[in-house]
Parts: sequence; C-alpha cells; structure tokens
Amino acid sequence: MNLLELRRVSHWYRPGEASRPALRDVSLLIAPNEVVAVVGESGCGKTTLGKLVAGLYSPSAGEILFEDQPLRSLQGRNKKHYRRSVQLVHQDPYASLNPAVTIGDTIAPALVHHGLARRHNAGVAAARALGAVGLDATPEFLDRYPHQLSGGQRQRVAIARAVSLEPSLVVADEATSMLDVSVRVAVLDLLLSLKQHRELAYLFISHDFGVVRYFARAGRIIVMLYGVVVEEGPTEQLIANPLHPYTVLLLQSVPVPDPARNEQRRRDQLPLVLGGAPPERGCVFSNRCPFATEVCRTTTPPRVEAGLGHKVRCWSPRAALDAGRSTQLSHST
Repeated sequence: MNLLELRRVSHWYRPGEASRPALRDVSLLIAPNEVVAVVGESGCGKTTLGKLVAGLYSPSAGEILFEDQPLRSLQGRNKKHYRRSVQLVHQDPYASLNPAVTIGDTIAPALVHHGLARRHNAGVAAARALGAVGLDATPEFLDRYPHQLSGGQRQRVAIARAVSLEPSLVVADEATSMLDVSVRVAVLDLLLSLKQHRELAYLFISHDFGVVRYFARAGRIIVMLYGVVVEEGPTEQLIANPLHPYTVLLLQSVPVPDPARNEQRRRDQLPLVLGGAPPERGCVFSNRCPFATEVCRTTTPPRVEAGLGHKVRCWSPRAALDAGRSTQLSHST
C-alpha cells in the first residue's frame, strides 16, 4: 500500500485561460518510511506541492490519495486521522510559531485534540516531545516564548510539534534554509534520526542540491521546473547520471571543495540561457535549454523511463547525460 499518491495533480491560484498553473500534471508516490526530496528554483511549485500534500489546499485538478483513500472523500474520523498523520514543518521558524503563545501551549493542545494526552498531563507529554528533539524537557522551557529562543531552537520546537502527533509523513518545506550553517547539519541529522526511530516518511523540499543529496541519500529526488516534474529517480543514480539539462545546471551550481574539479566543471559548464517566462508550448525549459530543437519548442516531451525508477521529460536526454559527467558531487558536499 502506498502511503501517499498524487495522480496527475494540477493547481491554479487564479483559474483562467491566461494564468499559468503552479503545478501541472504531477504524479507522485511516497511509500511508508521513504524519503522523497523535491528540488528546484524558487517559484517552481515545491511549496505548493507540499501544501497540497498537507491538505492546506485542494488541487484544482487530479487526485490525491492517502493510504489509498481519496482526500476529497475523507470525513469524520478518517479525515482527523489524515490530519494527524501528515504534518508540516515550515521554512521560517520565526513565522511558524505564534509569538504570543508559550512553547507548552504551542504543542499541548494538538496532543489533547488527537487523544494523545489529557489536559492534566498534556504538559508532561509536551515536555517529552521537546526532549525527543534535543531541547530541555522542563517546565521552565515550556513557559518560554518564541522570542526567547534561538533560530535553531525554534525550528526544533516546530519539529517537536509535528512529530509529537506520531505522524506517518512529514512535509519539511525548506526546514533548514533559514538556519545558521553551524546548526543546519544537526537539524538534518535530527530529522533522519526521527525517521529511523519512528519510521517516518518525508517529503523534503529544498532548493539546495547539496542538502538534498545529504538528506535523501537513501531515497529519491524529484526535480521540478515551472510546476512540472522534469526528472525523478533514486538519489545517487540521478546525481551520477542527470538526464535533463535543467538538472545538470542545478548540479553545476553546487560548489565542490576541490579547486581543480571546480575549474574543470567551469570549463565544461553548460551555457546559461536567459529565457524569461516558460513557453506556452513544448518543453517548459525549451527557451533556456542549450540543446533545444524545434520539437522541444512545439511538443511537450513524454515522461520516459530510463531504468531503475529513473524517469525524465526530455527530447534529448543523451545530450544532457554527456554534459553532466563533470557535475557529480563529492560525498563531502
């Protein structure tokens, strides 16, 4: 049984003939205890995808299923189960916590609502959740307000609030992008440790291929552009053999801690093409792609299976593969 499935999901914020969809025909499977990372530039639809999965929006077209049940048909107890089972960790720990509410009152009410604690012991359960993410499990910490915490502590509180409900899927939307580099890896390791001990699945959203490679090293990567999934596959396979030119360019933007390799990559780098808004016809990358041909500009490429779960939407994947040989990231990235 799939934990979550998207079937040809599209979404418009302003429906109409002149508007461009934030997501276009996205299909996705997430299995229990699996890490699926979504990577792409700002505005590519990553956050919209995460909010649809978390149930904050309903898709304009297509269908989302949780545990093989369509979300639109969930009611009563089943809907409450879904709300508890899929949790969202937002990007900004400064905005995702109410500044007028204590840490204890941030976590405890949901525990009571979902029957995981009673009012008289909700504080103990909230403190236990804080301890699970490496924070002080004390009454004094529960009485603090968000402004009394560091950025890393705030994000750990947000993570504690999510995992305290014992979810099966966590949507982490750029969960480390606003943290200092010194604490970023610690928070990523915390999320991975929670995955191992609680058998969590993650939809991990990021614009940073280095972070994605570290977090989803045993999972899958989905590359998005203008609301379209242009490539997907197992993490190491996709990084070693990128098949879409956009994936190659993303990988080339990741610095490598080796001056000689960086110089070689600079010489081999694909030329950047400034193309503005995506074209109305054909491939969404055709006005920025150095390999674009007439078919790319007129006809949408199909999703092609390249083997072992590696899929790509591109008319010239071989050209991208040849160009991507020098993009491989070191394991220290």
